[in-house]
Amino acid sequence: MEKKNIHDGHRARLKEKFKKYEEMLSDHEILELILGYSIKRKDTNALAHSLINKFGGLKNVFSQPVDVLTSIDGIGEHTAIFLNLLGTSLKRADKNNAEKDLRIYTIEEAKKRLISLFKDAKTEVFYALFLNRQNKVTNIVKVESNSATNVSIDAADFTKSIILNKPASVIIAHNHFATFPYPSDEDDKTTANIYTLLRMYGVNLYDHIIVSGTEVFSYFYDNRLQDIKDKINKQLF
Repeated sequence: MEKKNIHDGHRARLKEKFKKYEEMLSDHEILELILGYSIKRKDTNALAHSLINKFGGLKNVFSQPVDVLTSIDGIGEHTAIFLNLLGTSLKRADKNNAEKDLRIYTIEEAKKRLISLFKDAKTEVFYALFLNRQNKVTNIVKVESNSATNVSIDAADFTKSIILNKPASVIIAHNHFATFPYPSDEDDKTTANIYTLLRMYGVNLYDHIIVSGTEVFSYFYDNRLQDIKDKINKQLF
């Protein structure tokens, strides 16, 4: 007859406590539960205490490199990767949330983030920033081109993104490799086409921003966007 593991009951009780009263669990109990998914049929309570004491908290445990974690008695490579993977996932999630927490009220508020988005680009890249009615970014969609000089935007894919995201307004942005990001005739045509498309869905085109290095051109602040909107609206009515 298989001998019953004495730790199974404790782990089950801890899971039940988490399901009902997660806020009541201490950091070491949370870590103990997490370790239990990697280290099977073994008491992880002492190891959880040891890790918390050594690194000073859950976040610090998850941020440790694999080789540091494997130097701890009781932590094998499998568990070290598991813990490090949790830390990487948390950092990615924080980054995504930071992007979505961005609010756009002025060109300066958009400038820093857009410069960061384009800094490593080797070709022209197009971004669509979807904003809600409070001008908070709810999603960022990237369209990458194989060309170093222009971006081809698939109208069907862009339309699908509009339908899925249901934005109140959109900022479009792309990069230039010239010294100053002055718009081309092709950029004006792209702006006009996207404005026309967004207009069909009752979505406002907030701005078209071009980035070159640390220099930024705004269609909105240059009044170029309003000129394009006026021209299209006269053609439609």
